[in-house]
Amino acid sequence: MWILHRYILKEHVGPFFFALFTITFILFLDLLLEIIDLVLRKGIGFRVVSELFFYNLAWMLALSVPMAVLVATLMAFGRLSADNEIIAMQTGGVGLPRLILSPLVASITLAILLMIFNNVILPEFNHRARILMSAIHRKKPAISLKDKEGLFINDIPGYSILIKRVDQRHSKIRGITIYQKTSREFPLVIRAKRGELRYSKAEDMLTLILYDGELHQIDEQNPNRYIRTKFKRHLVRICGVGGRLCTQTSQYRGDREMSARMMLARIAEYRQQIESYEQELKKTVAKYFHGYSSSEIRKLAFSPPGRLDPEHQRALVKLRSKLQEIEIRQRNINKYLVEVHKKYSIPVACIVFVLIGAPLGIMAKRGGKAVGFGISIGFFLLYWAFLIGGEELADRMIIPPAVAMWAPNILIGTGGIFLTIRNVRQVSFFRWRKLKTISFQNRR
Repeated sequence: MWILHRYILKEHVGPFFFALFTITFILFLDLLLEIIDLVLRKGIGFRVVSELFFYNLAWMLALSVPMAVLVATLMAFGRLSADNEIIAMQTGGVGLPRLILSPLVASITLAILLMIFNNVILPEFNHRARILMSAIHRKKPAISLKDKEGLFINDIPGYSILIKRVDQRHSKIRGITIYQKTSREFPLVIRAKRGELRYSKAEDMLTLILYDGELHQIDEQNPNRYIRTKFKRHLVRICGVGGRLCTQTSQYRGDREMSARMMLARIAEYRQQIESYEQELKKTVAKYFHGYSSSEIRKLAFSPPGRLDPEHQRALVKLRSKLQEIEIRQRNINKYLVEVHKKYSIPVACIVFVLIGAPLGIMAKRGGKAVGFGISIGFFLLYWAFLIGGEELADRMIIPPAVAMWAPNILIGTGGIFLTIRNVRQVSFFRWRKLKTISFQNRR
C-alpha cells in the first residue's frame, strides 16, 4: 500500500512545481510593471531591484502555494483517471478516500509550514518591502517639482505636497501646503506663504524652510479638539532624496506586517480601551440619562441637541465622542481579526483544494493540463471572491471575521466531501453490478 501512496504522491510533484513557478511568475509580472517604472524614474540599480523582488516573493508564495496544490491535484488525478489507473485501483478495492490519503497528509504538512511562514517570515518581509519601497519613492523627489506647479506631489511616501510657484534657480517656493502622514490616525497639515529648498548631499536630505505659516492637526486623544498653531519659521526634513537610497528604520507596522500574536496583543489593548470607555459611558448615562435604553441613548447622542440645558448638551457631546471612539476601536479589532484568521484559513485551503481537486480531476479525465489548469483558476477565483467579499463584510461589521474568512473553506470543502462520497457510491454501485453479472453468468 505504501508503494501506491508513494506513486500517487510522485504524480503530484511535477505539476505542483510547474504550477508554483507559473503562478508566481504571473504575480511577478504585475510587480514588474511597477518596478520598470521606478527604474526609469528613479534610476535604481540591479541590487535594489533584486532585493525588492526577494522581499515581495513572500506574499506571492503565500498565495501561489495553495493554488499550486489545487492544480497539482487536478492534473495528477486527471492523468491517472485518463489512463484508467483510477478504475483499476478502485476495482482492486482501493477507494477514493484511501487514494487521496497521501496527498491529504502532504497538504496538511504544507498547511502547517505555510502557517509558520505567514507568522514568521511573511510579516518581516512585508515590513522590509514597505521600508525599501518608501526609500525608493523618496529618492530624487526634486525632479518631481518640475512642471508640477499647482499640482499635488505624491512621489514622497508619508507626504503630499502642493506648491503654487517654484523658482528652482534660487530654490524659492510659494504657496505651500503639506499633508504629513505619520503613524497617527489623522495627518498633520502644514500651510505656509513662502519657503526655501535646501539639499544636503552629505546627509542625503531635503530641507524645506517654511515662513509665515500654520500647523493644523486633530488631537488623537480627543478627536473633537482641533489644534491650530502659527509659526514664523518651520523646518520639514525629508531623508533619502538624493542619488542614493536612505532606508529609515520604522517601528510602525501595518496589519500585514504583524504576526498573529502581535495582532492579538493589539486587539487586547483595544478591548481594554473599549471597556474603559464603556465604564465612562455608564457613569454619564447613570448621572444624566437614567432610565434610557442603549438604543435610545445612541439615537439621542447622534441626533440634534434639541431643547436641552447646557449641562445635558455637554453630556451628549461626551456620549457621542465615546461612542465614536468605541466604534473606531471595534472596526480596528475586526480588521486585525480578519488578518489573524486569514493567516490560517489560506493555508488550510491546501487541504480543502485536495478534497475538491481529486474528485474533479477524476471527472475531468482526458481534459489534459489545460482543462486542469482552467478548472483550478476558476475555483481559485471563486475562493478569492468569497474571501474578498467576506473581508469587506467583516470590515463593515456585518458578519464576524471568523465566519468571513473560514466560509470559503467550509463551502468548498463541503463540496469536495460531497463529490468524494458520490464517487465512492458510484464505484460501490458499479462493483455491485459487476458482481451480480458475474454471479448470473456462473449460474448459467
